[in-house]
Amino acid sequence: MFIARLSILTFAFALAAQGPAFAADPLLCLQGKLIFEESFSSPTLNEHWTTPKGEWSIIEQALRGSELSADKHSAVIRKDMVFPTNFIIQFKFRFNGGNTIHCSFNGKGHICRATLTPEGYTLKGEKVKSDSNDRAVTVGQVQQTFPAGEWHTMQIEVAGNNFVARVDEGPLAFGSHEKIGRPKTNFGFPMAGVHSEIDSIKIWEADLNPAWQTKKKTLPPNKITLPQAPTVEKRFQIYDKNGDGSVSLKEFINPRPKDKRTPAENQFKRKDKNQDGKLSILEFSPVKK
Repeated sequence: MFIARLSILTFAFALAAQGPAFAADPLLCLQGKLIFEESFSSPTLNEHWTTPKGEWSIIEQALRGSELSADKHSAVIRKDMVFPTNFIIQFKFRFNGGNTIHCSFNGKGHICRATLTPEGYTLKGEKVKSDSNDRAVTVGQVQQTFPAGEWHTMQIEVAGNNFVARVDEGPLAFGSHEKIGRPKTNFGFPMAGVHSEIDSIKIWEADLNPAWQTKKKTLPPNKITLPQAPTVEKRFQIYDKNGDGSVSLKEFINPRPKDKRTPAENQFKRKDKNQDGKLSILEFSPVKK
């Protein structure tokens, strides 16, 4: 009898250690066939992953990503994969000094992503890069605390234009937009800061849960807080790539789309009052009297 009870307790503890069984609790989607799984149990990264930016390593059977200052870009890891229209993806994550983890889906450009920070996460449909007038759209947002050093489990569900996510047993982020349903041919986990980890990635085919519309009516709507515009000082620092306290013509025009660079160059020349080929913070954004 004691052995039987011990076995039951051991099994229950093992389930608890694995985190919530999200896929067994349908929200937007009904789970189908498992189509991808990665546990990072090998000491080296599988060759099906590409790492164009950052430093990546396997630590304690988890994938660690660190941004490199020389890249001037988040660390990036990707895997090619043609996604079905409806799918579920689940993974574990942990902040360990880093400040942002994205779960990004891409095709012809960026399609959609979930962006995690230690204070919560957002769900976005991405802008069309070739359209300078297009903008990213935030469709869902949750405020939730993820302390450094603690593992959490995120589940993302996509069905056509619908986007739903949950971390652990926290509140749902959900929304929909036509941007979400565009074809997806790869996914990845860009990370900002030094460093963060992910583990235990699983992806399932799925069907739309016929009870979703009814369930959605019972959920409190997401309170979406739009990011505040950066201060003048912050904008100046963003342009001042080499940190010399001034903004050169190259620094001023290079971040802009090619069709916007000529007007930006003319703007730079008007701002450069002393004609020394660089902008001070006062020239960059003069105080209006």
